[in-house]
This record gives sequence, C-alpha cells and structure tokens, in this order.
Amino acid sequence: MARKVTLVALLAAIYAVVSLLPGFPVVGVPGSDIRLTRSLEMGYGVALGPFLGPLSAFVGAVVGRVATGGGAAILFTPLALVSSFMAAAMARQRIFGLRGWAVSMLLMAGIILLWYATPAGQSIPLYAAPHLIGLGIILVLRGRITDLLHSEKRRSLFAGLILSSYPSTMAGQMLGNLIFLVLFSPAPAFFMTVLPITIFERAVITVVAAIVGVPLVLAVRAYFGEGQEKADQKNPRQPAGVFKSAAIQGEVLI
Repeated sequence: MARKVTLVALLAAIYAVVSLLPGFPVVGVPGSDIRLTRSLEMGYGVALGPFLGPLSAFVGAVVGRVATGGGAAILFTPLALVSSFMAAAMARQRIFGLRGWAVSMLLMAGIILLWYATPAGQSIPLYAAPHLIGLGIILVLRGRITDLLHSEKRRSLFAGLILSSYPSTMAGQMLGNLIFLVLFSPAPAFFMTVLPITIFERAVITVVAAIVGVPLVLAVRAYFGEGQEKADQKNPRQPAGVFKSAAIQGEVLI
C-alpha cells in the first residue's frame, strides 16, 4: 500500500509540474488552455489501473490548475478522470463484471449520446465524426487493444497506447464540450470552426501519450515487480513473480 500511495503522489506531482508548461489556448475562453499534460492521463490509467490512475491524473490536474491561477479552467479538471479511466478500462480484462473494452465503449457512447441530446449536437451532427471514429476503434478491435497493452514488447505496447489513447482523449474532449456548453452557451457554429484545431491537438496528444506511456508503463511494472520479489523472499511459499504476472494479464487492479 505504501508503494502505491508513493507512486500516486509522485505521478500527481509530475502532472502538476508539467501543467506549468504552456499549452494550446482554448478559443473563446480567455486564460484557459489545453495542456500537454493531457498526454499523461492515458498512461497513468494503463499503468496504475482504473482507480489509482484517474486519481493521480485528477489530483495533478487540480493542483496544476490551482497553481496557475485556477479560473474557469479548473471546471474542466474532471476530463482527466474520464480520459484516464477510459484507457485503464481498455487495459483490463474485466472491470465491474464486464469486459474492460466494453466499459470504455459504454462510457464513450454515453458521452456522445449526451452531446447529440443537446440542441448544438443535433444542429451539427457531423461534429462528432472524430469521436465516433474513436468509438469505432473500440468496437472493432475490442480485446485486441487489451492484448497489446499487456505486451512486454515496446512496439506492441506503443500500438496499444495509440489505439487506446485516441478514443480516451476524444471522450475527454467531448465531455469538455458539454461543460463548455453549460458554462458559455456558444453558437453551434463555434464548434465546427474549431474542429480542425481539435483534431490536430488530439492527434498530437495521442502520439505524445504513446511516446510517454511506453516507458511509464514499463517502469511501473518493474517498480511493482521489484516490490513483489522482495515480498517473495520473505514469503518463499508464494511463487515468485505472481504479482507481476497477474498485473500483466490485467487481473490485478493496482
């Protein structure tokens, strides 16, 4: 437990520090921006699981926003929970009694349906096309994404992170749209105007998430594997490497 708490605190602190770097300015919201820390969220979820991963990202997001002045941007910190949880669920064989990919699929589908339930969503139906592509990736590949995220090969893990990060960051972005609608009630044309920018920034976030996520996931696996090896030495009756093996198979919720 102490190792988990330490790791959560460390990753939350890293998130907060990285959030001090400049990000993409949000059109229409003075003083708000989309930071590259968004790229950390998916790796946190895959590495730490569906509970500690989102917690680390959310705490880091809140601390980072408060440290940089807060403002309206702090209302968008829940996006970190969604993006991190989405990726974490895809990395698990089962969660809440369902297939991990199915949980992610249902969450993303629910967010997209909420968008289409708004007048803005109904007036610009094509806006959600990039988000529907993310949903399609989950539906088509399903457990294959989970298999890639469990791989110890860097190339396979990188592919898994690309495939899980895109739907995850698009789900977070759509939640941000819903919050933006509630707070500012922009004209629907606004969303279509910034759609090219949205696609570009989310593509960048996806690629950076995979680049950063590979060493992060491997480091966390090694970190907990080392801790288990020490425990095995104290308790020789338990087969060595049980924790690491279970974690790789996605059965242990770190």
